[in-house]
Amino acid sequence: MPSLFQVVAALLPAAVLASGLDAGLDDNRLVQLDGLIRYPIVPQRGGSLFGKHFDVVKRQIGTGTTTQRSGTFYTINLSFGTPGQSVPVQFDTGSFELWVNPVCSQAGGEESVDFCNAQPRFTSSSTFIDLHQNGSAKYGKGSVQFQYIADYVSVGSAKITQQVFGVAYNSSDLQVGIMGAGPWLDGWDSPYPSVVDSLAVQGFTKSRAFSLDLRGLDSTRGSVIFGGLDAKKYSGNLVKLPIIPSTESPDQKTRFWVYLDGISVNQPDGKVVQVFSKPAGGKGQPVVLDSGYTLSALPSSIFQKLLAAFPSAKPQPGSDDQYIVDCADPGQGGSIDFTFGNAVINVRYYDFVWHLDSNLCVLGAFADDNHPTLGDTFLRSAYVVYDWDNRNIHLGQSADCGTNLVPIGKGPDAVPSLRGECGQASSTTTSATSSPTSSHPTSTHGSTSCPPTVPHCPAGTHGPTVITEIITATTAICPETTATYTLRSPTPHTVTVTPVPPPQRTPKVVPGCTSGAPTTAGPAPTTLVPSPSATTVGGGNGTVPTQAPVVAGAGRVPVVGGVVAAVAVAVGGVVMGVLGL
Repeated sequence: MPSLFQVVAALLPAAVLASGLDAGLDDNRLVQLDGLIRYPIVPQRGGSLFGKHFDVVKRQIGTGTTTQRSGTFYTINLSFGTPGQSVPVQFDTGSFELWVNPVCSQAGGEESVDFCNAQPRFTSSSTFIDLHQNGSAKYGKGSVQFQYIADYVSVGSAKITQQVFGVAYNSSDLQVGIMGAGPWLDGWDSPYPSVVDSLAVQGFTKSRAFSLDLRGLDSTRGSVIFGGLDAKKYSGNLVKLPIIPSTESPDQKTRFWVYLDGISVNQPDGKVVQVFSKPAGGKGQPVVLDSGYTLSALPSSIFQKLLAAFPSAKPQPGSDDQYIVDCADPGQGGSIDFTFGNAVINVRYYDFVWHLDSNLCVLGAFADDNHPTLGDTFLRSAYVVYDWDNRNIHLGQSADCGTNLVPIGKGPDAVPSLRGECGQASSTTTSATSSPTSSHPTSTHGSTSCPPTVPHCPAGTHGPTVITEIITATTAICPETTATYTLRSPTPHTVTVTPVPPPQRTPKVVPGCTSGAPTTAGPAPTTLVPSPSATTVGGGNGTVPTQAPVVAGAGRVPVVGGVVAAVAVAVGGVVMGVLGL
């Protein structure tokens, strides 16, 4: 029987920069400094038409080959498990959950299926821990159901210990996994640490803040900087905008809502068309800054005035609110200008238009009275700092004149008030070296047999149930409790379990633990085989019936040194066992 584990070198990206970055443009490599990580963000063309949010797309645009290839969204590569497997995930400031492995056969049209199948997947790990909890996420376009596990997740050389994330067993209309970089919709106190949380708690960044620089369609130099900003990637000052509290937001949810004060169109002939201005003494228009939206969504009254500024616009056949416009050239004049307080973000025509192909372009916005959003058609021209801890957005005009990386600290003024260096006299840029990544040796053997209904199993395996062989490795953690989280239970799901004896807990020396502090080794991890009907888990005492809800009950998830330490699994309020990590 072929083993699901492969002995391969861990593919953990390393950042080694010369002792001095050139004062001009650098090559946008991964950089890790004390308190920050700069990570390249990659524009993807293919698969999803509008990223993840748009349920209106299918009926408006269709599913032809041209439109399938033209969807643009932005991904970063994270490394999952041991040995590390590099997997692209869409970087999404509009959602919270991190999950991988969409079901490609349900990704959409033929082009979407092919795109999905071409992406790397998380297939095995010698260190993952099954949390015996399922989760789900629904997007405007697409949905996913997944099983929560905890494992190493690396952002470059920053190796997060026991990050909670989902492995999909069912999904629709989604072509890649998603890394949610937004807050929990029900409040700022999430049920478990996200990647942004973990980077701060485990000491890789000083606070829960990151900057996003998508850049224009003709650039591949975009990046996300966890725990820092780049003063040579914007011009002028960053304006600080308070995030609108959920109680005052249009949908009563915790998102990156801010007030937009104005929109105008600066046409190529120099004529300026005023689209929207906030009323005197009043508040502006609430909008979400969401990198998961390919286009932008504006209230109908504002959208109609924007549309009038494009006299050549005509309705897209079969669509009620998509409009074909002239395809702009990169050097063509004209911009859509967005005002936030004292900052004006100029978005050139070329970046605001959705390019289906070289001869067919669509206006980069549509009407939506329920969820106004500034998506990628706006964010490509903005430099945005998302400050979770202080619940502020810092916003400026995107530019590119080199690299000067500046860490974000702690406290109410954590984001430095630095004027962007583009347009100013050049200065010396930051030098950087990589930080080493430590890992714990583990053995990597195991086997699994699966029923025919379980996808992604090794060829030729079969059996009436999912049978898991315990792997001999152990994962050690520092026993310093800092917080607790509750994993909230989603819709019931059938979980087939073959009972296995619990492994022995053994002492293990952990580099970096406080001197004299005892250390413990977690239980041996197991092989993961996600499935719509059965899922391999690492322990338990029987089969959970289909209709029996798997609920959190008393299931608190202690966090040890910033990582998940244990989870109690309950069925119908009866605790079945506690899985230590």
